[in-house]
Amino acid sequence: MLKEQFSQILQELSDLTGVEMRPNEETGATTFLIDSEVIVNLTYLDESDTILIFSPVGGFGKLTDADAGAKALALLKLTDIGRECGHVTLALDEDAELVLAMDRRSALTITTVDILAAWVEFLVQAVRTTREYFSEHFPLQEE
Repeated sequence: MLKEQFSQILQELSDLTGVEMRPNEETGATTFLIDSEVIVNLTYLDESDTILIFSPVGGFGKLTDADAGAKALALLKLTDIGRECGHVTLALDEDAELVLAMDRRSALTITTVDILAAWVEFLVQAVRTTREYFSEHFPLQEE
């Protein structure tokens, strides 16, 4: 029942925005683009009736780079409670190459299109804030 409710809310958001939001048949993830710059993925986890939202933020660089420790500390600071990204988790992917912004919520809490839209906006804002912070504090070096 909760999965059907979420599917209906997702369809309402799709209708409002004009952006196609349908789960991929292979992965089950619904992927869409916000403002041509932020990829958003939503996945319904059947086992727990939980919805996972995640987005790639950008490359982290090599863990052996001199600034890797400072970058890792920056990720922790950005996600501290009360900070710019305190409502999401910033983490590295399994290969430790890509920074991901993510969150999860019980499907019981996503009851309206407004709640879903606000949650997506929280994630998008965290992605933008993190990208801005990294571009300011860890600019790309020319080779």
